[in-house]
Amino acid sequence: MKHIERINSLRGKFNKDFDALLVTNPRNIRYLCGFSGSCGSLLITSDKAVFFTDFRYQEQSVAEVGKAARIVVFKKSLLDSLQKEIKKLKITRLGIEKSMSLNLFLAYAENLKIDLIPTESLVEELRQRKDADELACLKKAFSIADAAFADLMKVIKPGMRETEVAAHLEFFMKMRGSEMPSFDTIIASGPNASKPHAQPSSRKIKKGEMVKIDFGAVSGGYHSDMTRTVFMGKATAKFKKVYNTVLKAQSEAVKALKAGVVCKKVDAVARQIITDAGYGEYFGHGLGHSLGLDVHEMPALNKKCKDKAEPGMFFTVEPGIYLPGWGGIRIEDTYMVRADGLLRLTNTPNSLLELDF
Repeated sequence: MKHIERINSLRGKFNKDFDALLVTNPRNIRYLCGFSGSCGSLLITSDKAVFFTDFRYQEQSVAEVGKAARIVVFKKSLLDSLQKEIKKLKITRLGIEKSMSLNLFLAYAENLKIDLIPTESLVEELRQRKDADELACLKKAFSIADAAFADLMKVIKPGMRETEVAAHLEFFMKMRGSEMPSFDTIIASGPNASKPHAQPSSRKIKKGEMVKIDFGAVSGGYHSDMTRTVFMGKATAKFKKVYNTVLKAQSEAVKALKAGVVCKKVDAVARQIITDAGYGEYFGHGLGHSLGLDVHEMPALNKKCKDKAEPGMFFTVEPGIYLPGWGGIRIEDTYMVRADGLLRLTNTPNSLLELDF
């Protein structure tokens, strides 16, 4: 029923520019009809929905799509089946997603012989506000990540390679039910931590340095995202100073995040605190982003976003300071915006963690 309701909501966004919309983005397809496989397209008109897939997903599509759309299992090709449906439904102007690959667009333009009308973010806009089912999936993903991080803290130690730490963390998430990592796990130790998106290397972690850990779990297709920067041993005075600056920036930004606030204003709160502390040039990314079926969704908490936070939206709040040659600190937690306040999805404490060996 929820997928039928989502498709109907999408129809409410249709305009006179097109007769039907072809959805090809896999995340948008999953949101609208429930299909989680790798081969699928969804054609939606004002009163019909047709899902196309191949033999590999015949049973899966019946189980996942159900009554949300009529299922067509093509034998020759998707293009051939799509041509037949377009002719049958008398479609002359077909809306397509701008995320469609150029190769696919050119193939459709050459063979369908109808007007292709690019559309932007029609489904993504619906996905911005999550429902109860989506919240349940996100809660589960964050619960898995929290538990896996606690598991990691019991085994991480000096002498382990960054890649080894990443492998442990991903194993712990998988064993606790994660479908996959949300993204390539970031483990950055010592000076490597100055790179916001450092890739795990063969570098061995040393006592007396920081380790930045950015990771996420997936449940029901929904992604979690959390960052912690821990210290291997007794934290230095400089680490404490930078850490507390980042933590203050995060906590004040969280206070500013509420229903109705313009997103860029939340970013400005954290950015001003870091700037006043003398580290403004070392905080070069946005404060946060939404997440869900994709780990990065809109709207975002950054210097440019003029969208307003609304109930049902989720945001990461992840300020950071990155000092080349020294290292970097990022603290990231995720919150759901509600009419009466925020719901914190991350349960792992964000206070400074010094690991004793």
